[in-house]
Amino acid sequence: MSQPTTILIVDDEPSGCEILAALLHTQGYQLAFAAGGADALAQAAKLQPDLILLDVMMPEINGFEVCRRLRADPAVAEVPIVLVTALDDRGSRLEGIEAGADDFVTKPFDRTELRARIRAITRLNRYRHDISARKQAEARGQRQIERLAAMQAIDAAIVSSLDLKVTLNVILDQVTSLLQIDAAAVLLRVAASQVLEYVAVRGIRRDMLPTLGTQFGANCAGYVAQQRRILRLPGDDMPGAPTEHPLRDQGFATYYGVPLVAKGRVEGVLEIFHRTALDPDPEWQEFLETLAGQAAIAIDHAALFDSMQRANVELSLAYDTTLEGWARALELRDKETEGHSQRVTAMTLRLARALGLREAELAHIRRGALLHDIGKMGIPDNILLKPGPLSEAEWEVMRRHPTYAYQLLAPIAYLRPALDIPYCHHERWDGSGYPRGLAGEQIPLTARIFALVDVWDALSRDRPYRKAWPAPQVREHIRSLAGSHFDPQIAEVFLNSVLAEPALLPGAILVVDDQVDNAQAMSRTLSDLFHVFTAHSGAEALAIVAREEIAVILTDQRMPDLTGVELLERAKHIRPAALGLLCSAYFDRQALADALNLGTVRGFIHKPWRLEELRQRVSEVIQQYHAPARDDLSASGIVK
Repeated sequence: MSQPTTILIVDDEPSGCEILAALLHTQGYQLAFAAGGADALAQAAKLQPDLILLDVMMPEINGFEVCRRLRADPAVAEVPIVLVTALDDRGSRLEGIEAGADDFVTKPFDRTELRARIRAITRLNRYRHDISARKQAEARGQRQIERLAAMQAIDAAIVSSLDLKVTLNVILDQVTSLLQIDAAAVLLRVAASQVLEYVAVRGIRRDMLPTLGTQFGANCAGYVAQQRRILRLPGDDMPGAPTEHPLRDQGFATYYGVPLVAKGRVEGVLEIFHRTALDPDPEWQEFLETLAGQAAIAIDHAALFDSMQRANVELSLAYDTTLEGWARALELRDKETEGHSQRVTAMTLRLARALGLREAELAHIRRGALLHDIGKMGIPDNILLKPGPLSEAEWEVMRRHPTYAYQLLAPIAYLRPALDIPYCHHERWDGSGYPRGLAGEQIPLTARIFALVDVWDALSRDRPYRKAWPAPQVREHIRSLAGSHFDPQIAEVFLNSVLAEPALLPGAILVVDDQVDNAQAMSRTLSDLFHVFTAHSGAEALAIVAREEIAVILTDQRMPDLTGVELLERAKHIRPAALGLLCSAYFDRQALADALNLGTVRGFIHKPWRLEELRQRVSEVIQQYHAPARDDLSASGIVK
């Protein structure tokens, strides 16, 4: 139950308090009283009332001065104040407003009017409190979002690097920035021992820390590892706990040590140092423990890198997989369009690339294309699955499916950038489409692209009521609708470029990495855009290059049988046109220079890689691979 509204009544005349009390006691308010200005200031500070009814004519401190002092006190500055007085001149009103009063009621007052004003002011004050509480909740939510985003960044670092030290340095960067502390360090347990050694530091020099290994139970880190609990200095009063930390003499006042436990075993200690005293809230400490948990995961075992990378990539792709499932669910319901979503998605991406859209935009286009008919989930079966022609009334229902799509997808923030296609793909260039009758460039570009592809696919495939049209007839039909149904510029690119390039397929990618799960993760990241082969050794990769038409070789640099550069050099003799990209957690300047000297290598992708970066870089190299063939077609007049 909500707390009753508290009203502080201030009047040096008892009769004045009694009149107001009699007026308000039946209204459900909690009333408090003050007999003068000084008493009013004390009561306001103590009670934090929701409203103050303040008499003006009082001895010692009048109502105007009380109002000014209340407004100057941050603790009660926002409490609404109503001046209740016999003064009715313009000067008194202005003085009351300047003093900070919210309202002015003159005696003798109308009881009904006063009650109404009090209800209005308390209601507005309640709204203000609600808004303040909501803003605080939003701020907490924003912090949680930022921390979740940071956790995702740490997850990406953990699963994308084969070098544990690289991963730990990434984690320490996040620890120091997110917790806003000056320095941090990680000690790892030496294999098959009870000794801890520093392996990564941030914000301090390595030589500031002890150079010898720390035994479990010795010093701060050893105590944390042995006791498996957080140590805070100063402030830890547990018997036997250390009282000094290793950087106390270096000007660091605060120390935290957190055990890094994986699968029930202490694998190391995370230490943080700060030059001033820390007074963290429970959320801060909980987040510290969460970050320590992430560090423990990174340390657990080298093999965890591979499994975690797979899990992280699969999580990142889970949304798109879900969308594909939705699209398949609709196709299972509507047999007429089986396979339609996948086909139009692939062709829409092709046309979008031909129009120069960026890789980041293509991800949203793919989602929108997959879900273009999701609104049909709201169409009754007797209409959607009707074998014969629809009546006008049935068409009216069918035309609602873009609106249903909007209503379904708009609340999902992740899918809002993809909403244009499901909502607008039935709009027409001349304004005769639905659901909103948009025309020309009012129609989102992605919807204009998809609308053309949707018609192309529908006419090119058999339907229960007709056979597929021949390709020339489909082309001519699309050409005839350019400028009425379709954007004429998009139609020109589609007819003269996309459909005229049957030989220019997206191209096959060969991913080479001796870490199997790492190769599979890259394959999953690229497989919706390209035909991807994977190999786990140089010899296996060369066999695939000899057998398949490989456009781009994306290879790890450090592999046991062949380095990435050696692989690319040998592949050049088998498949001279194939281009290469090196991908590694190590930046080897000499290896990159040797690779670039081959003439077929187009750059270096550093691990940990980001999904969009990987997709964009590979797409750019594919475009370079196809450029000579496209130039030949252009010179011959096939592609304009």
